[in-house]
Amino acid sequence: MTTRRHWKTLFLGLVLVLSLLACTSKEQSTPAPVQTSASFDTQQSIAELMKWVIDPAADAIWDSVSWVSNEKGTKANAPKTQEDWNALRIQAGILVESANLLMLEGRAKDQGVWMQQTRNFGLQARKNLKAIEEKNVDKLFEIGGDLDHACESCHLKYAKDLAAPR
Repeated sequence: MTTRRHWKTLFLGLVLVLSLLACTSKEQSTPAPVQTSASFDTQQSIAELMKWVIDPAADAIWDSVSWVSNEKGTKANAPKTQEDWNALRIQAGILVESANLLMLEGRAKDQGVWMQQTRNFGLQARKNLKAIEEKNVDKLFEIGGDLDHACESCHLKYAKDLAAPR
């Protein structure tokens, strides 16, 4: 019996050691955490970002809803199909993320007014995204002016800085 108990103890000890080794090898193979202080490539100027990314996305949203009245009546222009709404959602998403691009170190003009106005731009873009997700044409039309105001208030302060390439 003593030999049998000895083998059981040895077997359980071996299982324990193998289990610990398996856990240790899993811990060692876990990738290191991503560094939070990454440097970003901000060589694309704000003027280029505006011309190539932000303006086309904002124009798509502003042009998506309108009413045209003439002697024949009123014609509504609004997204009609799911594909229309999906395409518009992409443009709103571009605007939401563009606010983050404008706040990156190397692109932000200052940590005060610039950041405040850019956060407001992002907030207005997010409101447009919500209206699009709800397929709320009236709301989208109503808040389009708020998005325009967020853009223009920044342009009024920084227009000369935005027009010149770096």
